[in-house]
Amino acid sequence: MLLHKQVFGTAALAVCVAAANSALAVAPQRTFVASYGLDTNACSLSAPCRGFQTAINAVAPRGEVVALDSGGYGTMEIHKSVSVIVPTGIHAGLSPSTGIPLPGYPGQFGVVLIDVQNTDVVVLRGLNINHQGTLTGGIEWISANGGTVYVENTVVNGFPKEGIYVQAPAGTLIVKDSDLRNNSVALYGALAGGGRGFDQPGGILADRVRLEGSGTAVRILSDVGIVLSNSEITANDVAFDIQSATGFSSTVKVDRCSITRNASIFTLFGAGGPSGTSAIWAAAASILNYNGPPTKTGVTHVYSYGNNSVDFPAFFGNTFPLQ
Repeated sequence: MLLHKQVFGTAALAVCVAAANSALAVAPQRTFVASYGLDTNACSLSAPCRGFQTAINAVAPRGEVVALDSGGYGTMEIHKSVSVIVPTGIHAGLSPSTGIPLPGYPGQFGVVLIDVQNTDVVVLRGLNINHQGTLTGGIEWISANGGTVYVENTVVNGFPKEGIYVQAPAGTLIVKDSDLRNNSVALYGALAGGGRGFDQPGGILADRVRLEGSGTAVRILSDVGIVLSNSEITANDVAFDIQSATGFSSTVKVDRCSITRNASIFTLFGAGGPSGTSAIWAAAASILNYNGPPTKTGVTHVYSYGNNSVDFPAFFGNTFPLQ
């Protein structure tokens, strides 16, 4: 009987130790970074990490990474649901001299690389992303999957390729309260898939966004749709570059936007193909002032939903009839 008790006690102790170790191994719901942190730390509030990447790796899926003070926090590669949060009043700079190689794009490097699953949600809030060194792009969402990515209160500046790039079938990119400026292409959506009509989910949604001083403010290719509302698109070489491949439609709708002082308001190219696929641009309740003339080639459509202020009615009248 004594032996039985001893064996039982030893087994019980082993179970307790295993349970304790298992509990310790569970990833935290929240991790922290600070300018005084160390990447060898636990990424806790009292022992923060130094870089975002270490804190992202340490946090549980659907967890939060929080910046505690102003500093430079490196690059980020994201493969799970996570929120990266920079509180108001803190400057979290991401301007490394070298970045993350972009899969499928030799010689190109991004600051943030995202590749998540269809059910994942990524939130990036309060970042300042600035070009340095060999970097070519800012936020790069390159994936064979979908998912949802939110970019909020973020500045992306000065990249020789794109500020924000999305290539993710059935993915949804939502950009709010952000500035994309001085990039070759500020906001770029390519080869999304899924048929992005105005009334369909997915694609790119941008609200209260300023796109300024870039070669092209918005470029979309092949089955991508974008809706911009309450936004400013100003002082770019081309405000909108819309290109549809054979059998796919690319669509842009602007609602309550100010589109001013762009060398060209839009360039449309529609390859045509089955089901009347085309390049489509539409405006509603928007200011369209002091822009250079648009161009269009192939199967294209220009729509007005009314209440637009246009300095040159020919843009939407004799030269480009409304349909």
